[in-house]
Amino acid sequence: MLSRALSSILLGVVMALVLMSGVAAARPGESVRPALEGLSSGRAVSSSVVGLTYAYVITANVPVYADPSHQALNLPPSRSLGAGYLWISLADTDPISQDGFLWYHINVNEYVRGDYLAIYEPSAFQGVALPSHPDKPFAWLVFGAQVSAAPGEDPSQGAVWLPRYTPVTIFEEQQVGEWTWYRIGESQWVEQRKVGVVTPSARPEGVQAGDKWIDVNLFEQTLAAYEGDRMVYATLVSTGLPWWKTEPGLFSVWIKVEMAKMSGRVGYPDYYYLEDVPWTMYFNGSFALHTAYWHDRFGFPHSHGCVNLAPRDAKWLFNWTTPVAGQTNWTLANEEDPGTWVWVHDN
Repeated sequence: MLSRALSSILLGVVMALVLMSGVAAARPGESVRPALEGLSSGRAVSSSVVGLTYAYVITANVPVYADPSHQALNLPPSRSLGAGYLWISLADTDPISQDGFLWYHINVNEYVRGDYLAIYEPSAFQGVALPSHPDKPFAWLVFGAQVSAAPGEDPSQGAVWLPRYTPVTIFEEQQVGEWTWYRIGESQWVEQRKVGVVTPSARPEGVQAGDKWIDVNLFEQTLAAYEGDRMVYATLVSTGLPWWKTEPGLFSVWIKVEMAKMSGRVGYPDYYYLEDVPWTMYFNGSFALHTAYWHDRFGFPHSHGCVNLAPRDAKWLFNWTTPVAGQTNWTLANEEDPGTWVWVHDN
């Protein structure tokens, strides 16, 4: 899919420039700096899905004080957040006013000035739970687009506009030049670069009829969850950028982590810290399916190799996959409770 791949490469070039400026980086298997759409300096509002409110740290070396009054008293900060690509969660969404500044409580006995933070609302996108196995391919718009009356034609004036993330059923497809066109309604066609398609797949070799398994399509940037031969859930994802590709193959979830930080490169200019990442499922060493609360680019490559999920999708998969999560934060797969299969492929 040349155009979407080109879009991803251009995005990657922008991100590479960011990395060279020392703002962010990640080790293989973890996500990279997102486009910062959705940031707000407004009042924090707790996410109903994740249960936490996240903030992007907009400047380097932000001082952290044990009490908001300590700055005016010229007392030293308890620590600095350092320089890098930093996201934190707020312990309290109600700021405290002190000496002309608003302060947020971020951890026990830790406060940060609100003007150093930008509140971010995680993506509200969610895929679909399927009551029965689909008999046709379906898709989501990854760009907002007008429909065309026939394959290969430009949209007419006043043609129906479909917003990004609109779900559609594919009734027919037709090749026009190098691109495939999909009929999604009566005299309504869209070109393949505008959509991420889910096509029902057969079980990969090694997966048994009664097994749960996950199909990650790198070409389409989609994910489908199966119970045996029946698809039960599907969504858009973000996998690795061209130079940090997600490795194809058949794997299985080996550990699940309900919530934990992702960080690395301590002491270097490209230090990064992503606090309280929920619903992570490791399936290939350090590569995982996990929530990405810091971007809304689902349907395009946008990671260092992990499979990024919108929060609602990550929560659904975390509860559905095996091993069954217990009372602890970490759940290891074992012989009695093996991990769900994860099949990653290019198409």
